[in-house]
Amino acid sequence: MKTKKFFVLLLVAFLVLFTASCGAKTDQTGSNTKGTSVTNDGATSGSKLSGNLEIWAWGADLEAQARKEAIEIFIKDHPELNITYSIIPTADSAWDQKASAALAAGNAADVMQMSPDYFGMNTQYYIDLRPYVEADGVDLDTVLTPGMLDGYYDTDGKLEGFPLLANCFCVAYNKDMFDEAGVPYPEDGWTMEDLLDWGKAFVGGEGVNQTYAMAKHWVTNSVMVYAGGGVPYSNDLSTSYFDSPEMLKSLQLYQQLVQGGYMPTDAAQTSIDASTLFISGKAAMYFIGGMHSQETILDAEENGINIGFCTMPRGVADGKEINIQFATGWAITKTSKNPDAAWQFLKESAYANDEMAKATSKSGMPANKSVAENYYANMTYGKCNFSNKIFVDHMADTHIFPFGGTLAPAGDIFATMVSAVVDDGQDAAEVQAKYAPQIAEEFAKFEFNTKRGAN
Repeated sequence: MKTKKFFVLLLVAFLVLFTASCGAKTDQTGSNTKGTSVTNDGATSGSKLSGNLEIWAWGADLEAQARKEAIEIFIKDHPELNITYSIIPTADSAWDQKASAALAAGNAADVMQMSPDYFGMNTQYYIDLRPYVEADGVDLDTVLTPGMLDGYYDTDGKLEGFPLLANCFCVAYNKDMFDEAGVPYPEDGWTMEDLLDWGKAFVGGEGVNQTYAMAKHWVTNSVMVYAGGGVPYSNDLSTSYFDSPEMLKSLQLYQQLVQGGYMPTDAAQTSIDASTLFISGKAAMYFIGGMHSQETILDAEENGINIGFCTMPRGVADGKEINIQFATGWAITKTSKNPDAAWQFLKESAYANDEMAKATSKSGMPANKSVAENYYANMTYGKCNFSNKIFVDHMADTHIFPFGGTLAPAGDIFATMVSAVVDDGQDAAEVQAKYAPQIAEEFAKFEFNTKRGAN
C-alpha cells in the first residue's frame, strides 16, 4: 500500500522498492529498511517471451514475504526470461522517494507497484493497458474479484494499472460486553447514528479505566466521510461535496460520538491505542481488516475476549454500507523495454496463475476471483473460526481510500475540519463553511480530465 499524507497512522502497509541487482543485497534508507533483490538468469524455452524483465515492489514483513513468493513462482514458470526484482520496506518514505525519482529520470523498472488510490498521480509514466486486455479477449468480470478493477481507470478511461490484491473491513465486537450491558448484538445494517442510541450503555469510567462503545480505528476518519449518507466528491473527481448537508451530518455525528465518550479522543488513544482498547475489553467494538484481522483476533482471544462479527455500518441517509478498500496493483512503465513480458506478469499476478494468487493471499485478498472465493475466503482464524469470507462478500461495495496520492491535499484539509469539530468541539456548520471552499479550491487545481492520461 503507500504513503498517504492523510491519516498519520494510516498504515499503508504500502510502499517501497528500489534498484535491482544480481543476487541478494541490502539497501539502507534511514533505519531498518533492508531491501531484497533477486535475479533469475533464465534459459531459453519455447515461449514467445524472451529478454530481461525488471520488477519493483514494496513490502515489509508478511507482505514482503508474500510478494517474494509470488514473484518467484512467476520466475520458476518463465525460465525463458531474465527476471530481476527488488522489494524494499515502506519505512522512511523510501518507496515514494526512490520510485518518484526513478520515474522522473526515466530509469524505473519495467513493472512498478502502484495503488488505485494514487488517483492518477503517476499516470503520465504508465502505459494504457486496455490494448493488452482487448488483444487477450478476456472478460475481466469473470476472472477478477468484484470491486477490484474500477479504481485503476483514469477519468479519461485509461487503464493505468492492474490489480494484485485489496483489503477491506468488518466489525469485531465483544459479546461479553454486550451481554453485560444488556444490549443486543449489532446486526447488519446498523449505522453510526444507531450507535448514539445503544452505545451509551458502554460509556463509563475515567482515565485508563474508561470504557467506550467503539475504539477509534485509524480508518474511522475515512468511514465517517460517508457516515451521513453522502460522498466526498463526484465519480469523475471533478467536484467536491464537502459543503453538502450529508457531510455536515457526518461531522455532527462524529462530534457526538467523540464528545459523548462513545469513542476515545485522539489524546486518549495516545496512551492506549485502539487495538489495545479492544483486546483489553475497554471498547465494545472495533474495525478489523484484511491481513491485520488475524493478529487482532488471536490477541483478543488470548485475553479472554469472546468475539462476534458483523458488517460495517451503513450511511444514515443512503443506507449503503461504508467499507474502505486499500489496494495495491502493478503498472507497466512507458520506458519498459519488455512490455509484453511485463503484461504477462501483470495478468498472472491478477488472475492467470492460481499459485501466485495463493501466495498473495498471505497478505490480502487476491484479485484472482477463483482463488479469492475458493481459497482466501475459506481461511479461518482463532477459536471463533473467523472466516475471510466476510471480506470477499463485501469487497464489491467498497470505497477506495478517499484521500490518497493526488487527493492528499484535500485530505489534509478534511483532517483539519475533523480536528476542529471532534477534538475542539467547534460548531460543525461553521467549520464546514470555513474549510469546504478550501477543499473545492484544491479540486479545481487537480485538473481531473483527459490531460492526465494524454502523455
